[in-house]
Amino acid sequence: MTVLCSVGESASIALDLLAHLRAANLLGETNLHGAPDELLLHSGGPQSDSARASLLMGPATMRFIVRQPAATPLDTAHSPLQGELRLRTGPAPIRIEVQAWQDGWSTTEVIEGTHLSDGLRRLSAFLPPTDCEGLAPGGLAGLLTYDMVQHTEPLRLRHPPDAGEVLMVLYRADRWVIHQRNSACLECHSIDANDPWITEVESLLSNPIPPREGVPEPTPITPSTESDEVHADKVRRTQTAIRNGVLYQLNYGRIWSGPIDEPWAIFERLARDNPAPCAAWLTAPDLGLAVASSSPEQLLRQQGRTISTRPIKGTRPRGDDGEHDANLRGELVGSRKEIAEHLMLVDLERNDLGRICTPGSVRWKRWRIESYPHVQHMVSEIEGQLAEGKDGYDALHSIFPGGSITGCPKSATIAAIDELEATPRRVWTGSIGHIDPRTGVAEWNILIRTLEARMCEGTWQATVQAGGGLVIDSDPLQEVEEAKWKAHALCKAAWAHAPAGDAVRVPSGSGAVSFHPIPPVTATVRRLIESRDEGLVQGSLPECPSPLRWHEGLHLEPSGGKRVLFVDNLDSFSWNIVHGFATLGAQVIVVPGRRGPVDAQALLSELNPTHVVLGPGPGRPEQSTLTTTFATQALKGRGPPLLGICLGHQAIGQAAGWTLSPTRFGAVHGVPDRIQTGDDIDIMTRYHSLALTPTNDTLEVISTDAATTSLVMALAHPTLPIRGVQYHPESAGSVEGPTILADFLAQ
Repeated sequence: MTVLCSVGESASIALDLLAHLRAANLLGETNLHGAPDELLLHSGGPQSDSARASLLMGPATMRFIVRQPAATPLDTAHSPLQGELRLRTGPAPIRIEVQAWQDGWSTTEVIEGTHLSDGLRRLSAFLPPTDCEGLAPGGLAGLLTYDMVQHTEPLRLRHPPDAGEVLMVLYRADRWVIHQRNSACLECHSIDANDPWITEVESLLSNPIPPREGVPEPTPITPSTESDEVHADKVRRTQTAIRNGVLYQLNYGRIWSGPIDEPWAIFERLARDNPAPCAAWLTAPDLGLAVASSSPEQLLRQQGRTISTRPIKGTRPRGDDGEHDANLRGELVGSRKEIAEHLMLVDLERNDLGRICTPGSVRWKRWRIESYPHVQHMVSEIEGQLAEGKDGYDALHSIFPGGSITGCPKSATIAAIDELEATPRRVWTGSIGHIDPRTGVAEWNILIRTLEARMCEGTWQATVQAGGGLVIDSDPLQEVEEAKWKAHALCKAAWAHAPAGDAVRVPSGSGAVSFHPIPPVTATVRRLIESRDEGLVQGSLPECPSPLRWHEGLHLEPSGGKRVLFVDNLDSFSWNIVHGFATLGAQVIVVPGRRGPVDAQALLSELNPTHVVLGPGPGRPEQSTLTTTFATQALKGRGPPLLGICLGHQAIGQAAGWTLSPTRFGAVHGVPDRIQTGDDIDIMTRYHSLALTPTNDTLEVISTDAATTSLVMALAHPTLPIRGVQYHPESAGSVEGPTILADFLAQ
């Protein structure tokens, strides 16, 4: 490693360096050291905990490609927006082409895996050994398109990419030039101590890096896009699905498209006018692909055994001055809709980390507002510690694609997005980043605020996609405007087009990008801040059994303790419940509730649980045969104590003959609400569109919503150990939630 100090903290240095190397033909087509492909992970805006360093990959000599296979046509008559999902019955094999550079890319062999993490893990054999710590040359870096979701979720898409379309481009990054912003240094790294490319770069950098020349402005055109009316209608279609209990939140993206002059110039304009901490540039000339991103969102960061994600949800435009900015932040945090949407995402990401982290280690660590030149967002950080036997590949598989750009429940919304958008997303909402199993380091963004360019018959054609999370309280016209705010900077950089109008929304000076604490503007927000802070009190992790996934032939020795059989109904919060019981000392076995017929009685005999929990999920109880069977048998006095949560609660009520229908007060999702039990009032988070109506006295109503006292929020059997709760006790917003789980486990 060579360190060249005193180059300055300015974020523009990485861009100046890349332009300088391009001009010197050290990255271009005449470079003799490797391929002309380029990758820059650019840390834009002011230096912060999320903008620490920029990474420029040197010429690559090895890369790994995944292409879309020819797919069997999927029945297009089904509608995920009506709750009809087509799940895979087995793994989705991944086929990775290993390519070497020698005057062009050529495939040398093909690696096959059963899914994303398995395929990536097999690439470790191609990485050189290292004794470095932290970021080291020789790891993997590049692009995962959104459509790699086919290898992480149990779904088949109605609108997959065309056969042969590139889904993944990863490089073995043998050379890095790194701008460390805190130390104002440039570092040159290579797997070869005598790398001639590094020698040439060092020679070039012996003189000051010249600033880039002025960036040419784009040729003005009006890109094509769907009408505002069509966009608003899709919002309403989504809200109908939410009312029917199919999903809680869906992230829809609208497309702008048209020809462009030069992708690199667009990235330069974005870096100048819309700096962001997780920006990225990638081009693969032989694939006719370029990506220019000014993303503010981090999907995944790994440092050793620590895994974190920083989801964004909740948006307002920038104001005309500092006071207007502050008022808009207060409006953002004071919105019940925005808080519910953000809390839903916090719960979802806790779940995705929970699948690969040690129980008790997942924490909601940070919550703030981040202001960028055109918009300002609520941002949280969730962190956990990798469980034994898990690695960074497992983490990437578990969390990809980010929940902030799908919605929840994740599987249901990914299928519904496929129906609603009716086209592959390709690069948008995928990820660019790096991962190194040798050192336990990884960092990936989410490709929002991103332009994808494809070379077509000698002309660059570009697409920009932007949208937002749609919930039951969404205003269709407001959602249309929010998509335009988010697309504004990209459309201006690409086509000199202003979808959000020409109003000034970029405060001048260094305050254009800034971070702010969450203002406690409402009692709900104050309690959320207090609850999060209480959860940050550190102590040693509890000693608890590791959760297990059920499979046929699973052999369990008698434990003498509590054993929970948990029925997973494809919810995005299931593993938060699993962790809740595990931290109470229970061994939890997770059984899928919607994948083919399973004999409930045989499961009880095989697993011998002390308790059964029917988990939440999208749709109606009858879509999970295992859930309805357990509920019916429990009411006949068969089986151990039973707890139903949300969908499971509804299944118990239906089994008793109660009716289930859309709530007359409207769907509620992600909202911490007042729940009344006798004279006591507790704060619990509600996620439901349907509600039970008692029609007999088989069960007792033990809790209602405090506002109307008419909605059933909890039920119990008068003599049998059966209980159901309509709220989610595992949510970050459920203050008394852990007590519910502990009381049930004590039965």
